[in-house]
Amino acid sequence: MARWMPLRPRTSMWMCTLMLAASPISTAMAAETQAPGRADAMPSAMTIHIPIPVTPLAELYGNINREVATHRHRGREWIALGGGSGYLKYRLWPDEQSSTTAGDRLLSHSTVPFGVEYAKQIKGAITKIADCGQRDASTGTGRLSVTVATMFKQARSYAILPASQVSAVQSAQSCLLSEQGVDASPLMAQVYRSNLLEVLPVVDRKAAGLVTVKPAVARIWHDLQEPLLLDETEHLWLLLNPEATAAAGVEALSGTPAAGYGVLARPTVVRGSKPTSRHIPLPEPHDQFGHDGFHVDFTLQMPIEEANQRLREAVIGQEWSLGVGTIKIVNATLYPLGNQVGVELILRGLLPLTLRLKGTPAYDDSTGRILFREVDYTIKERTPATDLAEEWLHEPLREELASRLSLPIREELNLMRQALEKGLNRDLTGGRLRGTVRELSLEDLAVQAESLSVRFKTAGTLRYDARADVAAP
Repeated sequence: MARWMPLRPRTSMWMCTLMLAASPISTAMAAETQAPGRADAMPSAMTIHIPIPVTPLAELYGNINREVATHRHRGREWIALGGGSGYLKYRLWPDEQSSTTAGDRLLSHSTVPFGVEYAKQIKGAITKIADCGQRDASTGTGRLSVTVATMFKQARSYAILPASQVSAVQSAQSCLLSEQGVDASPLMAQVYRSNLLEVLPVVDRKAAGLVTVKPAVARIWHDLQEPLLLDETEHLWLLLNPEATAAAGVEALSGTPAAGYGVLARPTVVRGSKPTSRHIPLPEPHDQFGHDGFHVDFTLQMPIEEANQRLREAVIGQEWSLGVGTIKIVNATLYPLGNQVGVELILRGLLPLTLRLKGTPAYDDSTGRILFREVDYTIKERTPATDLAEEWLHEPLREELASRLSLPIREELNLMRQALEKGLNRDLTGGRLRGTVRELSLEDLAVQAESLSVRFKTAGTLRYDARADVAAP
């Protein structure tokens, strides 16, 4: 049976794992805590990121010069310039190429050597009148500096569609036409850009066949259905219980474009032997992902005698003066009271009184304590003396009790946060799970006949970053 003991250095971590215990852990509830997450668990959102394999894409876009040359040969060799009085024919030499990634895109850079022939229409015939760079790449060739940016769009069935655009086509080296000495590079840059724009959609379609991330998503989906051990000693397991996915955009992951997918889950924490893994097939992704954070609720039921012991250690011995005499708390006991918490206090001093208090529990982050709001009380003993005390002292006594009645819990919450973050940051078969706990709060506290039920809520983020080789072809 779970126990909430006074916090001591030797029991601090034990306390933390205790408070991560699953919803009711009594014998009667054991079957429920072994089962996968309930449908009424709070929905959570997390993201997975899968690196897009850019190596085969870099090779494909690095050879775009060849695609342009092939495309040009399929058309007319002579290109009419301006009003048709001048004509240009070009030749491309093997280029120098490289690629880099910048954020969510692939940048393909190339230096393209070229040679051109210039002609005019004379007496109805196209007649060559000048050329440059036609013999070999080292003799008079011009050079263009070309940059193509390839972005990535998410489509149905986890498809990734490359979409490229021309970032720059600039003259890097002059190509002087014989005799006239005119530089043909600016004109060649315009012609090459135009041809490149015609070729890019064809190359993008070829590139789409090289990018397959669905097998990687399926592998990660399988990972997310496996129970995660939070604490071996206390046998605590986190079940993420993923239910649905949605496209979440493309962003950089370790300098490489990565496809993001949101996952809707209903995480729960259970205690006992390892739960059975789920085997839900990977669903089709929705179009848009609404990210509202990752949440986990933890519910703990403590035996009422242990809860009373905790309360007594916090309040017994407190003593104060009301002006006409001193009052001291000598005992305290919790009792059920619907949505509120009832506390029976035995006081000694000015008058021996037994008070039955009621209040609404709330966690105060500034003090790290469970406080009781809207506190009021009745006196159990009804005598002329207690009636007189009630008439004169009710309000000041109520205010004093409201300020003194509390349960310290900050250190336990901090330990719980640390244990949860440790459990949410680990290596899995396909990558790394990364979690943060930004908020941890008390949601509900209710006294029952045999136990004290405490429910905590965590709010934070969770993401799964796949390894670079997971989506490699």
